[in-house]
Amino acid sequence: MPQFDLLTIGSQVFGLLVFLYFLYLLNIQIAIPSLIEIQKFRVKKLVKNQEKIVHIKNYLNDNLRFTYNFYQIFLK
Repeated sequence: MPQFDLLTIGSQVFGLLVFLYFLYLLNIQIAIPSLIEIQKFRVKKLVKNQEKIVHIKNYLNDNLRFTYNFYQIFLK
């Protein structure tokens, strides 16, 4: 089996190291910055949605209070 031949192990290790080096560079320069951009976009979206949820919750609580007070006045 050629992959276990002692004469070719040096070239196989060298080829593997070259391949892994280029894979490392590819990940550092392209993949990781892309993932960071996606994470920043998602965090912005989550913060924006959280602010909307808080605003809607406050609006609904105010509306409930107003309705309750209106019915209290109506029933008197």
